[in-house]
Amino acid sequence: MTPTGSDTNPGTLAAPWKTVQKALNTLTAGQSALLRAGTYAQNLTATRGGSATAPITIRNYPGERAILRPGTGATNNQPLQLASGAQYLRFSGLTFEAANGPSTTNIYAYGTSHDIEFSDCENRTSARQGFFSEKTTARIHIIGCSFHDNGGSGPIQLDHHIYIQGTNHLILNNLLHRAPNGNAIQVYPSNTGILIAGNTIDSAFREGIIIGSDGTNTTANALIINNIITNTRAAIATYWGASTGTNNIARNNLAYNTSEEAFMGTDIEFSENIVADPLYAAPDDHHLQAGSPALSRADPDYVNPTDLDRTPRPQNDAPDLGAYEN
Repeated sequence: MTPTGSDTNPGTLAAPWKTVQKALNTLTAGQSALLRAGTYAQNLTATRGGSATAPITIRNYPGERAILRPGTGATNNQPLQLASGAQYLRFSGLTFEAANGPSTTNIYAYGTSHDIEFSDCENRTSARQGFFSEKTTARIHIIGCSFHDNGGSGPIQLDHHIYIQGTNHLILNNLLHRAPNGNAIQVYPSNTGILIAGNTIDSAFREGIIIGSDGTNTTANALIINNIITNTRAAIATYWGASTGTNNIARNNLAYNTSEEAFMGTDIEFSENIVADPLYAAPDDHHLQAGSPALSRADPDYVNPTDLDRTPRPQNDAPDLGAYEN
């Protein structure tokens, strides 16, 4: 599809559709839509999907980049909503940006949406959250994506790159950079079985990763492993508003230049974490230099087969911490 197409077209390369919503409403299990370069401005809602063996895929046309921005007319204009019925969907190689409104997010997952993957995507410049999911969602995978410059218009400390609730989610091998008004990743208040592994997190106004609870809702069975977290308040922390969490583990992470204790909180098991300079190539280049204490340190059971540059892992005896392989 292309922004200059028409939704009355058959949706071929020669006669493409115009809107992503047309693809979300039309594709059947196993089919894909390829987006040509350009800006697609619409408040998208997915209410259907594919199957476990034949997902529906929305992705970039090879070598091109499509930008999904919100349309207008809603209190909260959002590039993409995943509602009940959205299932077995894949979004790849896309940019989500510029959600606006008082309680907005670039991607909003709610209802019973489940088994949805984002890979090789960029998520930027939302007025509030970059990604937000409700506790009724399940198995959302965010892999190999870049989040930056989300938040700033909300109440102080309440805008986050990823604000995630639900069951058995995965946040793997992402770069989360510049969260000016909150946490990079907030797992709160209702989450079970999340895996946060191999991410590089830099320059959050508040915590790099925080897990917590409120009332009877709590976070349980979280595993936070192989991450690099720098230039934050705490690297990994807990906040138990009421019920404390169970079986939460933060292991084999690296923290540096935190304004408070790097690894802090209760009802979480901290082990094998270190505080050391990861030796980034430059302040805005999060590749690792030779001699970095993050090199060959990752637990190989919790790494993506390729890094954020699609370099195979490992390059040496063991994979490296964070999103990039040296």
